[in-house]
Amino acid sequence: MHVTTLLDRIVGGILALILGAMTILVFGSVVLRYVLNSPVTWSDELASLLFAWITFVGAFVGFRSRSHIALDTLVVFLPQEVRRGIARVVDGVVLVVLALFVWQGVRLCNTTWSLEFPAMEISRGYLYLSLPVGATLMIVAVLEHRREGRAARRRHAIGPGDRP
Repeated sequence: MHVTTLLDRIVGGILALILGAMTILVFGSVVLRYVLNSPVTWSDELASLLFAWITFVGAFVGFRSRSHIALDTLVVFLPQEVRRGIARVVDGVVLVVLALFVWQGVRLCNTTWSLEFPAMEISRGYLYLSLPVGATLMIVAVLEHRREGRAARRRHAIGPGDRP
């Protein structure tokens, strides 16, 4: 099995578990609060923690499937080489921004690690850890997409009778 396929499956499974847990948590919290008049104090904190992880790690899935919004109205009319050049520049800028997210996310984790969620009594650093983890996964996705693109161009450059 290819490493990125395994990573996709692991991340997808973890996100599915988090989404299921968050759904049960929020539904149970609403039932306990409004039906039984017995609110759970830590449920809002845990829901926000899980939501952060779904957001930042879930963005990796969008990067892998290239399903984020792209403005390509003018680019599609450009020659293939110019489009490849623009794609390299865009990927470079995205990698720089994601590296900045990793760096600042780690700094934010270090800054907030000593702070606790009041009800759950665990570090707030776990909340902010989702940023560098998600950004690192997105960096992997961008680099993998670039590698796949180069491999595809090499395959097309070699004709059926040519030897690699």
